[in-house]
Amino acid sequence: MVPTWDRLIMKLLKSHVFWFVVLGILIFVIDEQTSDPLDTIVVDAALERRVAALWASQVQREPTEAEIASLVDDWVTEEIWRRESIRLSLDEEDQIIRRRMIQKMQFIAEQEAELTPTEEELRAYYEANHERYEVASSVSFEQLQFQSRDAASSTLSAGESIANLAQPSMQSRMNARQSPLQVTSTFGLEFARSLNSYDVALNWQGPIQSTFGWHLVKVLEKNPASVTPFLDIRATVLGDYTYESQVQAQADFIEQVRPNYDIVRKEK
Repeated sequence: MVPTWDRLIMKLLKSHVFWFVVLGILIFVIDEQTSDPLDTIVVDAALERRVAALWASQVQREPTEAEIASLVDDWVTEEIWRRESIRLSLDEEDQIIRRRMIQKMQFIAEQEAELTPTEEELRAYYEANHERYEVASSVSFEQLQFQSRDAASSTLSAGESIANLAQPSMQSRMNARQSPLQVTSTFGLEFARSLNSYDVALNWQGPIQSTFGWHLVKVLEKNPASVTPFLDIRATVLGDYTYESQVQAQADFIEQVRPNYDIVRKEK
């Protein structure tokens, strides 16, 4: 005699109703697996709060129920446009969209990192990078231009009338707090070297040559290079620290996820 369970299974296999149910289940499962997620747009309370908050931040008041409904309807319309563009693969090979997506991922990577330093960490960063905050040496001086070396030399004994004997010049007579780079850029390297060799003095010195001709100079002030005190540029140091931390956070993120990808380089 055939066991009860075997007899039941045989009846089910012969039943048209059983196969109809099985077929229905298969169709449902296949439909769920192959249905396009772009076809479903979910509108919930969270979405309503989000669009309402955005609207309120722009208009500076809370929206009414009717305005919220209109905002949600506008959002749905935009979402349809967005999904239709995705359906047509318009998001692929678009450099603007690609760059925006990269920026969002970089922002996420930065948020996961600790970018806010303690005061001790910030000071340590300042000390380790103090050359960035160095103020270049500077010199303040007057200059008079002459047609030749002899003309400049002969006027050194003229006293107060020296300025009257100089020739007109397109270069400023008074040059305040000029860095070595600025002096070199304006008057040339040889002039800058000669000027640097002079001490502060009330009398005219020279002559020295520039790219424009010959000059007498009066060195009024010389300031050595120095590092700006931490408290004076704390905001700048914090900005530099934050930027470097962001760059490092992005590099760490890529290093972490890169092994998940197989990089296939096709020969040309």
